[in-house]
Amino acid sequence: MPTPKPARTRRTLAALIAAALTVLALLLASATDARAATTPLYKGTGWKAETAQGIYSLSPDPYTIVFANSTARTKLTKYFTGPAAQVTTSIGVKITVSTTIDTTTATCPSRHRIVVHYTYRPMGTKGMSQARPCYAIADGSAWGGHLYMDSEYWTSSTWFSSNATTNEARRKDAVSHELGHILGLDHPNTDLDRDGVVENGECVRNSAGLRPLLCSPNRGNPPSTAGGKFTTEFDLRGLRQMLANYYLRQP
Repeated sequence: MPTPKPARTRRTLAALIAAALTVLALLLASATDARAATTPLYKGTGWKAETAQGIYSLSPDPYTIVFANSTARTKLTKYFTGPAAQVTTSIGVKITVSTTIDTTTATCPSRHRIVVHYTYRPMGTKGMSQARPCYAIADGSAWGGHLYMDSEYWTSSTWFSSNATTNEARRKDAVSHELGHILGLDHPNTDLDRDGVVENGECVRNSAGLRPLLCSPNRGNPPSTAGGKFTTEFDLRGLRQMLANYYLRQP
């Protein structure tokens, strides 16, 4: 009769337990996905819907970016082409960057128009830009709205950093951050250290150390190749769920 090999038996048992846990994790993930497919969700890891602004979903109909004046169009057009293409390709909601001038200011613009303004301290505070999203009363979907970029980011060549490449990446991030608000995403900051206070920059990170683009007040210095891009694991996942919410919330 062979002599038992306890060490090998323990390793085999450990492997079986690990396999069982893996299967269990997959089953739980499948269950979560199944729930997500049938129930609207308004927050998740690294993203949050802007429900405080009345936005619960993202409409599948196309959106158009227009400009408040020719200065805004000249200064900012190139900063919207990247995120517009990313949402169009990755989410399936078409965003077109037009050359149209729209002088609407005090009220919500036409449905699915995003009016871009280039102005000095739109919130009256140094370095603060602002999104003023509108929502569809009938279904709580993102309507469009007004996006005000602080001109200080461009009138100072070193506003964010003395490094020109970093400075430009941060400009791109700032523009896409406000666009994310218009599309219905809120700041996803959370109390990671459990000290009872949700702090600036307190957001989850992906495996590369990148925070959500919607992290408040910003996600820090992104790699130059990531400037202006929504973070795949967080912001894009949130926008996909917001699009799913549109269908799930239909009567």
